[in-house]
Amino acid sequence: MTQLFTILALFLMGCFFLMERSSALPSSREKDELDIKESLGIIMNHPLNKDRPASYLLGPPLTEEDIILTLQPVLENGDRSEFEQLIQLYKVTNGLKTLEAEADGHPLKDIWLIPGYYLLSLREVVETLTIMTRTSGVWNKSWLPLFASRAGDFLVYDTENGHIHEILTKESLKWEVAPNIQTFLHGIVKSLRDGRILLNENGLLEEISMDAQTHEVHEDKILNDLYLPVNAKSNFNLEILVEEENVAAPDLVFDCTNMPNVCQNIRNAINSGKTRSLQRITDQNQIKKNRQAACGKVTCTAPNNSCDEYPFASTSQGGAGATTKCVPLSENNSQGGQLAGFYKKNNIGDKDWFNMKSP
Repeated sequence: MTQLFTILALFLMGCFFLMERSSALPSSREKDELDIKESLGIIMNHPLNKDRPASYLLGPPLTEEDIILTLQPVLENGDRSEFEQLIQLYKVTNGLKTLEAEADGHPLKDIWLIPGYYLLSLREVVETLTIMTRTSGVWNKSWLPLFASRAGDFLVYDTENGHIHEILTKESLKWEVAPNIQTFLHGIVKSLRDGRILLNENGLLEEISMDAQTHEVHEDKILNDLYLPVNAKSNFNLEILVEEENVAAPDLVFDCTNMPNVCQNIRNAINSGKTRSLQRITDQNQIKKNRQAACGKVTCTAPNNSCDEYPFASTSQGGAGATTKCVPLSENNSQGGQLAGFYKKNNIGDKDWFNMKSP
């Protein structure tokens, strides 16, 4: 009898342990990623967004037939399985209604749905891809731009593997941020729920902490001709910020043939007193913050327009207070190619100095 009671007691203890353990485990719903529709719904209706143009100027959903028809000209493979998540994204919303945003005069900071980026309409995806493949020497035709800053930065969907990459075209930097659209959007939701995304004092959506591993810069074989590794150093190692021209540093001279508006913006900036002595930075998060601070209050919502800034966001002198101008996206591409080529040719690394010659 004693043995029977012992067995029964052990059995009950085991059941109690299993019940406690199962109650401590997250449900399958909690463990799984949110789907694209759920994540977008949370992002759009979050208190940071729901009363902003970034959310209420989003277009209506598209049908699957319309999505495939619109994408067909730019996709070599028409197999639906190749862009299933892309279809799910645009079945929720067709991105920002840029014509309305332009008509209402909204600055960029008001149309950014996530820090530094707005969601492109599917038509704008195709138009932007066409411009980028034609005018950017480093753009791969498999990179579909889904989110854009309107200041030269993109989050792209790679149709070859479904990955999401972040690309800073002016600096020719590219790195992977997520293995697919669903994981990327789920990560944004998590950042919102964790309080890591907020509106700063300037009204800019800002992510206050980032996973350094996720945002690690990788050399990419497509960008390798222009991309300068972040640890590259030049022969010039000046530590003191100076306003006058640095006679020891190399001179940057732009060819303005394909970017007259960019050159005009630089001339205006220098004529207004902006320094010609610049110090490069290679921290991609700081570059993005500089660009957002410079361009956030600019209205560049017209189709194929892009905010240009001087001093450059990739310099210590860039950021708030930079002189800005809305220029054609193709001009920003031309500037980015020349700037990256200059960095590479002159071995300009982090904290190295150079001089901007007035074009």
